[in-house]
Amino acid sequence: MTALLGHQAVEQRFADAMRRNHMHHAWLLHGVRGIGKFALAEKLAAMLMCETRSACGTCHACQMLNAGSHPDLISVGLEEKKRDISIAQVREMLGFLSLSGAESENRVVILDDADRLNNQAANALLKGLEEPSPGSVLLMVCADAMKLPATVRSRCLMQHCSPLNEYDVRSVLQSRLDAETIDLAVQLADGCPGSVSCLEDSSVARALAEWQGLIEDLSQADIGKIDNWCRSNVATVPHELIIRALLLPVYAGMQEHQSRGFEALETIHEAVKGCLRWPGEVIRQSLRAAPTLLSSVLVLRAALRSST
Repeated sequence: MTALLGHQAVEQRFADAMRRNHMHHAWLLHGVRGIGKFALAEKLAAMLMCETRSACGTCHACQMLNAGSHPDLISVGLEEKKRDISIAQVREMLGFLSLSGAESENRVVILDDADRLNNQAANALLKGLEEPSPGSVLLMVCADAMKLPATVRSRCLMQHCSPLNEYDVRSVLQSRLDAETIDLAVQLADGCPGSVSCLEDSSVARALAEWQGLIEDLSQADIGKIDNWCRSNVATVPHELIIRALLLPVYAGMQEHQSRGFEALETIHEAVKGCLRWPGEVIRQSLRAAPTLLSSVLVLRAALRSST
């Protein structure tokens, strides 16, 4: 198995638990989206299943894992078009964990999007966590651990996963993106390489590069061109990346605005918060994305111009 960047400390804790034969039955890997938590869970599962306990990639167990056919490992997550993880999924998962290992001493479940458990599912999971089956290991992955009930969190070994440093982000993305896109991707990733996977689509990469050029100096930007870009691209480019690119030069120039006085700085902060709210408001309020994005941009532009 290839090296997994950025989460060596968690890997080492897991390896130490295996070495001491003191494996906790439930690990909760939590941190922002796009940093490779699910890939980390797969690596930990491979370490546990591997005949050499190293995720060697060549033993029989690792070959079965690579083929997705190991009988002692399953993954559970949010089903397509579903809003949450159901109690039926949790019961099936707990039933699997209650069985004896077929090829190993362990049964392992990777539970992705654990913060999307509904109340019934979380209560069912709690019972399983209180009375774990021998040899069962649950690897839970979530972006927001606080959405899980405290009773569930307290029965898990919580492992915070941090965003990657710029060098590791670049290393992860180099094999996926061309040289023209990599610098933009590293900027927008903000430590989360998974959040810029859309840039593997050359049309999205071109659109974001064009957007970055249009809003590089927002106070002097051509609003007509920005309006045209919004109408043409807002349906295909991820909204979070649109806002991230929009605010990068604003954040970079905040030190300059510090000298303009509290009132001007507060106006900019309020405009920035409005931009950050835009992606969620489009979904929650069923807003038209292009005109509301343009409106947020205009408010931010006015705030920046008033501070000069």
